[in-house]
Parts: sequence; structure tokens; C-alpha cells
Amino acid sequence: MLDQLLDQKLGGGSMRSSWPKGHIACLSTMAFLAAATSAYPASAGEDQVAASLDDAAQLAVRAYEVPKRDVRVRRGETVTSRKRPELDALGVRVGTFLVYPKLSLEENYSDNIFADADNEVSDFITRILPSLRIDSDWGNHAVSLEGGADVGRYLDNTDENFEDYHFSASGRVDVRRSTKVRARVRYRALHSDRGSPDDERGVEPTQFDIFSVGVNGFHNFGRVNVTLGGTFDKYDFDDVATSDPARPFNNDDRDRNEVEASLRLAYEIVPQYEAFVRGAYNIRDYDSAEDDNERNRDSDGFDVVAGVEIDFGGIVFGDFFAGYKIQNFDDPDLDTVQGPTVGADITWTVTPLTTVVGRVSRQIRETTRADASGRFLSSVGLSVDHELRRDLLIGADARFLHDKFEGRDRTDLIYQAGVNIKYMLSRYFYVSGGYDFRMREGESSTDDFAENNFLIRLQAQF
Repeated sequence: MLDQLLDQKLGGGSMRSSWPKGHIACLSTMAFLAAATSAYPASAGEDQVAASLDDAAQLAVRAYEVPKRDVRVRRGETVTSRKRPELDALGVRVGTFLVYPKLSLEENYSDNIFADADNEVSDFITRILPSLRIDSDWGNHAVSLEGGADVGRYLDNTDENFEDYHFSASGRVDVRRSTKVRARVRYRALHSDRGSPDDERGVEPTQFDIFSVGVNGFHNFGRVNVTLGGTFDKYDFDDVATSDPARPFNNDDRDRNEVEASLRLAYEIVPQYEAFVRGAYNIRDYDSAEDDNERNRDSDGFDVVAGVEIDFGGIVFGDFFAGYKIQNFDDPDLDTVQGPTVGADITWTVTPLTTVVGRVSRQIRETTRADASGRFLSSVGLSVDHELRRDLLIGADARFLHDKFEGRDRTDLIYQAGVNIKYMLSRYFYVSGGYDFRMREGESSTDDFAENNFLIRLQAQF
């Protein structure tokens, strides 16, 4: 009776045949026996028993009916990175390339646009974000070109308007299956956030641009692999106007070049479990011999770390490392910045529909604050993303930052939190929204601020 009901419910066994036989036998037998045992007492007659057996068979069918939506998780896949063929942009094919145009319109409301402790000013900000990406569609090698802009317009405080943009080109050469070379060139025109500790508090945001070049080579010697890389970054800061047009803030002393070379050696202990060591050496060369505080900020430094990269069946994956970092300055009056460094980026797929990501980092950052040689910035963050429906995602995140200024009695504590939602109406149109909160507590009350930001975004893509 049970087999007949199963075949009838599952289309003559066509769908049933796709299930592993052991799963079918186990699930159906458990459901059948459980239902049959509880359905009638020991004194029941033959008619009662037959009716109960029929009910048990129906319950067994429902116990392993195939779900309509496939929620199996591929290795390394998260809720936000998951491919959704029915909702992802198709792009426009041009020969052997795919072109992906996108345009977003965003409306923000901030209750403290200047990140000020006392003079809190609120405003609406409209942002227009066009972008274009071109990817190759080749069997070997790869090339990608990308460009975009972020144009912001304030409703009342028009001096805060900004026009950021970026361009990049990247590529990969597959020398052989075990050897790959990657390179990237990027240019970015940006503006400093008002909450930055290096913000000069001018009448306009500080504008700057960064030109970057990076290259790395990877080779696999079986269970051992080697990655050799190098980066070059050139920073150029514009002067900032003040209330006195004749006396702008000078930012030329922040212009610099940063060069870094790194080597990573890794050993695969078992499949999906890799141990590695990495070392890096950097040089930071400022254009000005001295800054406005008569300090020579040229420096060099290194960091050495050891860690592991793990992947437990695609459920928990990521890497963790720890080591030591040091930055020495040419000026003897600037303290050496040194100390332990850690880093982690761990993803946990709690269920096929929920992803949790934890991140930890500790980095040395540049600063031109008087008497401070640098900043040791430590951060801990956690984010959760959940797929309510195939086309509806929600998320939340929280982050804590400890910003220590070396050589100066200042430590900032920064708290950030936010929630977001994304609705994919079709492959061509998305709607998203969110709320973000951030707060800084400094050594002085003038360094403190809190800000609430609300946003809604409309996105069109092809």
C-alpha cells in the first residue's frame, strides 16, 4: 500500500527515483511505523488497523516530499554571493566579452553630516552611481575593465557636494594549470569622510586620488604553493579651502608613495586545510622632506604572520593568522609603531539560507596629526545575512574599532551597527534600504560624535 501511494504521489516514481534509496527506505519506514503505532490501540479491530495503515502511508509520503526550491549550498557559497540565474544580470555580449551596465539612485538622510560633537547638522544627500564592467569570456586567461562614479548632492549644505570616480583594469595569465600571474591597475578620485581623524575641517571635504598597481604570481608544487606579490600606491591630496580664502589648509605634506613586496608559502596538510606563512616589506616615501609640523614621515617596515586556511565542507571556511608588525620612521622624534597583528575572515553557513561572517584585523595606518607617528587600528566585526525568499535578503552587522595614535595620548573607540534589506524585483531592477549608526569616543569630548544614517536605493542593470 505504501509503495502504491508513493508512486501515485510522486508521478509514477519519476521524482522518487531521484532520491537515494537508503533515504527513502529510512524516512518512509520511520514515518510509517511512528504513525501506525500511535494511530490505534492494541484492541483495535481489522478495519481500524487497515484505516490506520492507510493514514500512516499518507504521512510517510508527506515525510519526504521533495521541496520546490533547491537550497543546497555549494562549497564556499554565501547568501550574498550565491548565483541566482533568474535574477542575476545577463550582460550584453560583444564578441568574446560581456558588458554589464548599472545605474543606482540613492537617497540618504544623515542627522550629523559633519560628524561634529556639538554642532549637529542634518541633511538629505542624493547620490547617483553609474558603473560599467566588461569581462572576458574565454576558456583561458581573463581580462576585466571597470569604471564608475559616485556623485553626491546635498539638499542644503551644497559645499559638501562631491564627485568621486574610479577606473580599473585587471587580468590573469594562465601560464599553465599550476602557474598563474595576475595584475591590476586602478585609479580612484575620492573624498575624505568627515569622521576621519585626519579631516582638516575645511569648508569643503578633502579631495584626494590614489593610483595603484599590483601584480602577483602563483605556482603550485603539489601540496606546496608559493605566491609572490608586489604593490605600488601613489597618494595625492588637494589643499582644502578655509573661511579665509588666502589661507587654505596645506595637504601637500600628505602626498606619498607606498611600495610593498610580499611572499606567501603554503602547505596543504589535508584537502581543504592549508597552513601558511607570509612576510611583507614596505617603504613609505613622502614627497615633502618634512610635514607642516617639521616631521620627516618617511618610513619602512615589515610584518611576518603564520596562519591556516580552512574549509569544513563549505559550511565553515576562511582563514586566520597572527604575527608581528613594525614600522620604523626616519625621524628620531617619531616613535616606532610595532606590536602583534592578527587577522581573520571566517564564514559560517548556519543553514542554506543564513550566513554569518566574522572578521578581525589589526593594521598600521598613516597620519599627519601632530606628534603622532602612526595609528594602530584594530577592528572586530560580525555580519549576518538571511534569505527570506529567493528574491528578498535581509542583513545586520556590527563592528568595533580601537584606533590608537602612537606617540600621542589619544585613543578613539568607534562603534558601528546597521541593518539592511534587498528586494530583487527582476534581473533588471533591485530595491534596497538600510540604517547605519556610528559613534566615536575620543580622549577629548571634541573628538566625540554620533551619527544616524537612513538610505534607500533603486538599482537598474542589464
